Amino acid sequence: MTQGVIVLRSLVANRWVFVPVFMLAAVVTAAVLVVTLAVNDRGATAAEPDYYRKGAAWDEWKKQLAMNGVLRWVVTPNVVASHAHAGRARLQLSVADKHGMPIEGAIVHADVIPILDGDARVALVLAHDGAGQYSAELPIRIGGQWEIRSTVEWHGSRFCDRVRRTVEFQSQHAAESGQ
Repeated sequence: MTQGVIVLRSLVANRWVFVPVFMLAAVVTAAVLVVTLAVNDRGATAAEPDYYRKGAAWDEWKKQLAMNGVLRWVVTPNVVASHAHAGRARLQLSVADKHGMPIEGAIVHADVIPILDGDARVALVLAHDGAGQYSAELPIRIGGQWEIRSTVEWHGSRFCDRVRRTVEFQSQHAAESGQ
């Protein structure tokens, strides 16, 4: 017999030696695939900006929550169709005090975060539209659940609120054709 045939028969007889090698290779391949998919998924690596600073300022946040309870202002966000851009959205906030009276002339900021793509977060300064209404155009078009974090400052008082809303967009073609 030739040397090659002997080696081949030896490998066939000891084929179970290769099972751990194949299993290890499969595990490594699966791990590389999962990590690649996770990292390349848009929004999968989204992180809260200044997370450490927010964590360090936890006591101030608890004081703000207590102040919110004292003020009891009502901030009602609505995401509506934009009048200026077809297919886009507009954020409208209604701000009232605890008695339901509109708060006029406040400085209103909002962070809009689409949960589907946290990296697409938008910080807005809302314009006063009168009668306690504030609004701003939203430059993003991502459907699904959004978190709206609003801050209202008025006469030295500050009120912060967080709510989630589900936003649905019609197709771009339907928006452009006016359907």
